[in-house]
Amino acid sequence: MSYERRKRIRNVINLLNQKEELSVKEIAGMLHVSEMTVRRDLNELELQGSVRRTHGGAKLLDPGSIAGDRYILGEQTTKNVREKNLIGIKAASLVQPNETIYLDSGSTTPFIAKHLSPDLPITVLCYTFTIALEFYPRKNANLILLGGFFHRDSNIFHSVENRALVSSTRADTAFISTGGFDPQLGLTTYFYYEADIKREMIRSARQKVLVTDSTKFGKISITHFADLDEIDVIITDDAIPGEYHEMLAERGIELIIADQGVSQ
Repeated sequence: MSYERRKRIRNVINLLNQKEELSVKEIAGMLHVSEMTVRRDLNELELQGSVRRTHGGAKLLDPGSIAGDRYILGEQTTKNVREKNLIGIKAASLVQPNETIYLDSGSTTPFIAKHLSPDLPITVLCYTFTIALEFYPRKNANLILLGGFFHRDSNIFHSVENRALVSSTRADTAFISTGGFDPQLGLTTYFYYEADIKREMIRSARQKVLVTDSTKFGKISITHFADLDEIDVIITDDAIPGEYHEMLAERGIELIIADQGVSQ
């Protein structure tokens, strides 16, 4: 698939995120392409299980219910455990006493929580049940939990008010996870309903640290939430493809290989 088509398909998904259902004519008008082009893109998305075609248009499916790319947190957490644990150790070492941090959703951020000292005085803003439970018994931790409807498959609390709460809370560091990392298409997530929270965390933190194992590089998930130049630091494992080292250096993004403990 060409870069232009991948970009266009991402734009189709973003449009459907904003409005539950759109007609082929509406999408074509918004993207300034032919209706035939839109139909081909919608057919591709339907084959992927991302949308359901309706009479004259399409409707976005909940990514959590897509059988072909089902993301179950418990299953994801058991994959690449060694790498995620090392990433968690390195990320936790960046946190200083009395700082405020954001901990994103995903299968890597719980390892950061695990490796933060139980006695560390800290303020943590999160929106997942797992991380909230990790900090609940810690007497020196101030916990800000974003509430709302609980999505069991993703372990995420979601509500329309969450974005406003993040925007009014400033953080020293945001630890952000990703479902996909592509040099052109940026950072993407499985769940459209968390993309706004991720974007607001990136806007409201002094330092933005991406924590991801190397399997996410070169992948594209369903919903875009950030471009690469919005990230300051990336912590990953030593299996990251070699071509990314030079690319990240050229963009001024610090790369930390967790099990080597040194910047590249």
